Amino acid sequence: MYDTILVPVDGSDNAMRAVEEAADLAKSLDATLQIVSVASDQRYVQYGVTLGQDVMESFRDRAEEILDDARDIAAKKGAKVETHFVVGVPKIQIAKELPEKYDASLIVIGKSGVNGISRAILGSTTAYVVRHSTVNVMVVDYKK
Repeated sequence: MYDTILVPVDGSDNAMRAVEEAADLAKSLDATLQIVSVASDQRYVQYGVTLGQDVMESFRDRAEEILDDARDIAAKKGAKVETHFVVGVPKIQIAKELPEKYDASLIVIGKSGVNGISRAILGSTTAYVVRHSTVNVMVVDYKK
């Protein structure tokens, strides 16, 4: 059914809840989780912002922390897991490029992430993924 499940993470509670849900599913299906953190390489020239190398290094450092936490959650549930840091346009990477790259047949994604400002300007990543994904998408809501 699903041999490889893609799980994008951004450090939000919703993303980590998606990791938990995906890990349970992966364990029951003997599937592998491909957990990814995508740093945007977009240049917001129209807003006068250009991201430098130091900013990208900061993104990578934070992403590694998030990926380590996600790996720990999945491993504790007994799921097979690989983690990846990717640079690109998150919406496009998650919806189209990464499922193909990792041969994923399902994306498990949190209902919303950490970046409300970006969502207001650019639109919800989750909504974009649901509309444009090349594979099935499971949206997970955070429940306290």
